[in-house]
Amino acid sequence: MIVMTQAEMAVLAALHPDHSLTAPQIQRAAALTAHRTRTAIAALTSRGLIAPTHPQSRYRITPRGRAALTTKTPRFT
Repeated sequence: MIVMTQAEMAVLAALHPDHSLTAPQIQRAAALTAHRTRTAIAALTSRGLIAPTHPQSRYRITPRGRAALTTKTPRFT
């Protein structure tokens, strides 16, 4: 089971279904602080739930991230 924080869920939701956003755009869409956004992006990227796109300053949700968002029950830590 994938355990995600509330911030990570907010980032996935901001990128769903097929948005390609920069970190500041994700921050605004998810209503997070810059620090929480960077931390969530790093965690989600390392787990393969989001991926950087070209240009590298944008992020996109992966198929695995979509599945985690739509089928997993979030457990906030």
